[in-house]
Amino acid sequence: MKTKHLLLVFLVSITFSISAQSYIELSVDNDLYFRTDHYYSSGIFISYGKKKENNIYYWTLAQHIYNPSLRYTNDISIMDYPYSGWLYAQYEREYFLKENSSYSYGFELGVTGDASLAKTFQNFYHKTFLNLPDLTWVGAQPQRIHFGIFGQINKVISITNEIHLLGQLYSKLSSHITNASVRFGIMMGSKNLLPFKRTNLNTNEDSTGIYFGTTQEYRPHDFTLSGSFRDDKSELILPSIKHRNNFEAGIYTRKDKWSISILYQLMSKFTPDQLFNNHEVLNLTIRKSI
Repeated sequence: MKTKHLLLVFLVSITFSISAQSYIELSVDNDLYFRTDHYYSSGIFISYGKKKENNIYYWTLAQHIYNPSLRYTNDISIMDYPYSGWLYAQYEREYFLKENSSYSYGFELGVTGDASLAKTFQNFYHKTFLNLPDLTWVGAQPQRIHFGIFGQINKVISITNEIHLLGQLYSKLSSHITNASVRFGIMMGSKNLLPFKRTNLNTNEDSTGIYFGTTQEYRPHDFTLSGSFRDDKSELILPSIKHRNNFEAGIYTRKDKWSISILYQLMSKFTPDQLFNNHEVLNLTIRKSI
């Protein structure tokens, strides 16, 4: 009941915050485009951003789903990844130092286990749209309430009007995931600041860009693999690889009040127990300025 109240307050706060210079966004991660369904299986993000003076406020409601490559087995001993769901609300405040640099901080609150609705959502989707049997969800990570704080620094260096170097430092301290990462790459064409993660409300210019980059991450704690710090009810615990890296490539376009991005990510192993060395995920994001 408490979780439902928190989500209601979150949605109401978005409804009453809408103003002229703002946006709404739907973003979806999934690996089904590559005919796979394992590890980080899917992510759904519904976001709202609003600019006030030189700050931008972001609210996000999201769900992540994780599952092993052997999705239909009841034998925990042969699973190469635990089942896990993560449903959370996130608030972030970003400050623009200059047109091409900013920093932000925020917090998140969410739940894992049955309250995350991951099992319900995944099996409904598989049965209704893919005509697949239910996944077992044996040995899933337990239900917990998680809280975290995070911050990041963004920087763009324009080499020419059409070539831009992008950089991002990010860190989070949370009972769900604790990590630190650096993201850098090159954008050709677009003038927007880190368009795959942000809509730059400082400009309304139409633009199109192609992006290539990488994310290098250090993750000392990962609840999806190791369970909680106190490790009291996790049925399946696997070793977590602390250093991870992603290769990224994508395209971004903005026209009038709409923007669309497609981002391909090739992820390294999360745990040495994974049967597959890499994991491919595609992100589709649609934004609408209001």
